[in-house]
Amino acid sequence: MNFNLKIMFVLTVILFTKLHAENLGHRLGGDVYGAENTIQTYKKAIKYLQKKKLFKYVELDIQETKDSQIVLFHDRTIKKLVPKSKHNLKVLNKILKKKKFHKIEIKDLTLKETSQLILEQDSKIPTLKEVLDISIKLKVYKPIHIEVKNLYSDKARLKLIETVSKYTKLQDISFIAFKKNFYKSFPNTQRWLKVFQEHNLKFYQIDKHEFTKENLNNTPREYQVLLEETKFSIRNKNQRTQTFTFEIKEKLKKNHYINVGIYNGHDNTGDNGLNFKIENQNGKWLMANFSKKKDWEWFRINIKNNQKLILTIEDADTSFKGKFPGNGGLIKVLLEKN
Repeated sequence: MNFNLKIMFVLTVILFTKLHAENLGHRLGGDVYGAENTIQTYKKAIKYLQKKKLFKYVELDIQETKDSQIVLFHDRTIKKLVPKSKHNLKVLNKILKKKKFHKIEIKDLTLKETSQLILEQDSKIPTLKEVLDISIKLKVYKPIHIEVKNLYSDKARLKLIETVSKYTKLQDISFIAFKKNFYKSFPNTQRWLKVFQEHNLKFYQIDKHEFTKENLNNTPREYQVLLEETKFSIRNKNQRTQTFTFEIKEKLKKNHYINVGIYNGHDNTGDNGLNFKIENQNGKWLMANFSKKKDWEWFRINIKNNQKLILTIEDADTSFKGKFPGNGGLIKVLLEKN
């Protein structure tokens, strides 16, 4: 392999190995406003957050559809992000005859089908081109990093390169991927890195996001307990959510963070994990994420104002059959002071 090509790929960008949880542009602002990787959320993030220091860069996730189009979507399957509404079930009617809802992947759907699905907040799955077009319209001046999740065909690979090449003179765009995803999406590595170089496109391998789910139990810090270690228990299939409230009373500085710890977000009864969100009393989302570990898993977000906050957890898919129905675990909230 050409030495320059190898260096370009092997380079690990420190920016991504650190605080992507503190990057307000992560998944087009989805960590703050929900409805990740959607234009609706992106518009809010650019309007209200782009000027903030913690808006490091725009980050989005792409995948290939059944007809080789490029759309924004983070997960391989649709079960977590696509509501099981009557409308969506109608859109998916044909494929549901062959596959169960929770097993449907983006690669199973055509562009027409993905574009018809309605996500949370009445948002939709956009194409990469739509997002790049709106980036220019919104006058995005922060770097844009396109994370490659799943590509399967040369047609989609070439389409991706040709599409992005048209925007690089107007936007600071680069590609990123975890090593495993890169080799799966670009199996002939040498060939594709050469094509990227020919189009003056940057592609970086990234390591795991070290501080996204940081184990605070092993990290000495000054912190205040906002919510003591508390049990949660979801044992009724008609009541899959639980709500906890906590309050920040002291005057905060810029280097204060909320740390949410969840123990046993993933249980042994067929579920995929635990959704949670933090919102203020006006219903504004400050944070939303997904825990899928059986041990402690920590999530971190910058907080600026003293206020009362509401933490809601939801286990949408745990089974209520068998010896240990439902899900149960522990939750804890800390105020970190640096």
